[in-house]
Amino acid sequence: MRRSNLLPYIHPVTACLAVALLGYVGSLGLRARSQPRQARQHLARHARLAPLMYVLVLASWVAGVLSTWLLRHDLEVAASVHFRFGVWSVLALSGSALSSRWMGRREMRAAHPWFGAAAMLIAAAQVFFGLQITP
Repeated sequence: MRRSNLLPYIHPVTACLAVALLGYVGSLGLRARSQPRQARQHLARHARLAPLMYVLVLASWVAGVLSTWLLRHDLEVAASVHFRFGVWSVLALSGSALSSRWMGRREMRAAHPWFGAAAMLIAAAQVFFGLQITP
């Protein structure tokens, strides 16, 4: 397989890594709630990895837009359901990132896990719709 034939697969591979890390970071938040004895360790790891996961998701979203525009002439940029779920994913994770800055406020602490849960559900749908357009 030529290198040019592999380029369209960069986004699906990086997206797979981003979704796996999203699932792991989300599971740390859930485990902190269900395992009070280890909550401090889970939350510390969650706080350490969440910014990396956020950057990876953003980079994957940008890579998807660029790969569609530059490499996938059979697809229209920003026209797929997969793209729309990508936008919603970025928005949910942005809400999570912003709410994490004010965890001392009760309403932000209450909203934060919902942003994360929404991001995980959206990611599942995004994977489903992405598989339908994988080259």
